[in-house]
Amino acid sequence: MLNKIYKLTNRSYDKVHLLFFLLSLFWLKEINYLFYDINESPDFIKYFVYFEHFFSNTFTGHEHGLLYYYLHSIHLHTFFQNQPSLDLAIHKSVLDVNFYMFVVGLLGVFKLLKLFNFSNKSIFMTLIFLNLFPPSIAMRLVFKPELLAFSLFPWIVYLFEKYKESKNNVYLIMAVPIVISTITLKGNILVITSVYLLISNYKIFSMLQFKTMAYFSFVFITLFTLLTIENNRANGKNILDIQSGASQEENYDFKAPKSIVYKTDMYELFSNPIKHKHADSFIAITLLETNGDYFDLYWDNNASQYFKSRLEFLVFEQSNELKFPNLDFEDRTITIYQQRSTDVYLYETISLILSILLFSSLINAILSSKKYRIYLIAIFIGMGVILIHAITGYPTNNFDPLVGDTFKPLYYSFVLLFSVSFMISIFAEKNSFKIRHLFLYCLLIVFILGFPKKDFSEVDDSFVQKIENSIFCEYEKNIYLENTIHSNLVCKNKSELTNTNFFISDIFHKPVNLFLIFANFVVLTFLLLENKLAFLSNKRKFIEDNQ
Repeated sequence: MLNKIYKLTNRSYDKVHLLFFLLSLFWLKEINYLFYDINESPDFIKYFVYFEHFFSNTFTGHEHGLLYYYLHSIHLHTFFQNQPSLDLAIHKSVLDVNFYMFVVGLLGVFKLLKLFNFSNKSIFMTLIFLNLFPPSIAMRLVFKPELLAFSLFPWIVYLFEKYKESKNNVYLIMAVPIVISTITLKGNILVITSVYLLISNYKIFSMLQFKTMAYFSFVFITLFTLLTIENNRANGKNILDIQSGASQEENYDFKAPKSIVYKTDMYELFSNPIKHKHADSFIAITLLETNGDYFDLYWDNNASQYFKSRLEFLVFEQSNELKFPNLDFEDRTITIYQQRSTDVYLYETISLILSILLFSSLINAILSSKKYRIYLIAIFIGMGVILIHAITGYPTNNFDPLVGDTFKPLYYSFVLLFSVSFMISIFAEKNSFKIRHLFLYCLLIVFILGFPKKDFSEVDDSFVQKIENSIFCEYEKNIYLENTIHSNLVCKNKSELTNTNFFISDIFHKPVNLFLIFANFVVLTFLLLENKLAFLSNKRKFIEDNQ
């Protein structure tokens, strides 16, 4: 009886965790849509050429694989021909596709963690953490293929683990299109993924017979070659012909010094966490950017609605006397008195402390969890690849000594999220990471993003237009526009929108990329339904045996 009650209680807790996960997932999706503009995201103008390629067949002049941009172009062409403005159409479409990719990655993490018998509670806590984890938010706010790498990477690891468990070659066959799709996205993704898979799965080679190995090698090389040819024809460049760094800007024509690996000044890090002040320290940039926005590109960008109208509830004033903090309930502020007039970087300090806790916990997990060590170190393989690239200058110099943005965590974010997912699940399973810790972390991240707001008097026209065209318009205008000049906004109905002839020409399709999209869809659908299919198969077999 007690056992049944325990199971029912666990199921109810699972439903609560699932509900919180879904609420946080869709809340952040809508917040990203309203408070950020994808058209202003880093390097968006540079990679807009991929849209131009798919709609006018012009050379891109860049080295990225086409798959990520192909998916975006198909979605834009299919669903957003009738938007009232080009900028809004692109903004909505890119954020939607990025959201779908992120969800596919989360499903991969879920399947992988279930394979290792983590509890639903631990897994949902992990997924909530990943949803609010700043690198994952940044991935969804940019037009770059690292997000698709995160979408596919957990599935690759899952398939290899299933093969090692079952010795069934079908799992290796299914892994082929996903691996090829991932390693042809971008140079850094190619190297990080290849190095990690070789280190973590080298034993598979000894498990395969020579004929099987030869067959897989032939299929893999053939498909990889066909895809590479198709990508190179569109780009006029190959994946290692980096079109950034020294090849484009003289200020990147430097190699990073070896001291950049370990050099850091913790006092300077806390007292002066301002962008470009730490360009000579990989550790400092990593700590400031992982849970913050060191380069002011996302929520700390003063052009972003995230940045505007923040409620500064902590006010720092100089006083020659020691005083208790003063609470002003009317203005919703707390005044803290300082004896010295020094700058206080509240958002940066919180993000810095969170990053220190995160990486110290990750190192602790690596040292104490031998079973999962290979998954926890994936992030350090990503870091190592980026450091080697910057220090050696291979295949081209790519380091600006005045900025240091070569070391942005975004470039290895897909393995960062992968390792962190195992770390959170391990600690949640041990009950050393509890719901209250997760709740506090989520509150701090929401604060770092720029909430709560004092008012919405600084809303711009693009913000109003987003609400006007949102499916939640009736609710959002009452929340964000009630005390503004836009309070009488009339929500748009999709049927009222006129065709503005944006992207209505046919897409120039890519046969090999299209095949991989279809193959990946079939494989992922099968993997999501495999337990159900296995259950139905066993049920049918049982019925047949007993007839």
